[in-house]
Amino acid sequence: MIRLENISEFDTLLQELVKANTCRLKGLFNGQVTQTQFFLLKLMAAHEHCKAADIAHILDISPSAATTIIDRLFKNGWIKRERSDQDRRIVWLKLTEQGKKLLSDIEARRLQLLMRQFEHLTEEEVIAACQVLKKILTGAEK
Repeated sequence: MIRLENISEFDTLLQELVKANTCRLKGLFNGQVTQTQFFLLKLMAAHEHCKAADIAHILDISPSAATTIIDRLFKNGWIKRERSDQDRRIVWLKLTEQGKKLLSDIEARRLQLLMRQFEHLTEEEVIAACQVLKKILTGAEK
């Protein structure tokens, strides 16, 4: 049987890791984007077509908050708006080349940071940690 102290320690360590990574991630942005804007750019890179309502739903924010973030990204030239040919009421959001480059640059710096974080671990330890986290996530879904 798993002891409560061990679960509590794991939870504390996980929270510390998330907090530390959040701080490190902010440092990678060089004041260019916020963390929310970065995750939105990543989301848009993963989906060819996005609507403001989709973004609000995925990020679990209000439609007006999503619109505010989208407007900032648009103003900076990182996304563009395109009306649907099939339904003119639908406005698709897409990354611009400038937005793709920004995302690519930040991702490259983020991956370098992750490599430094994991360099003291063996490949087997990284694989084992991934397996444990997957197992926890699977259990949390039940």
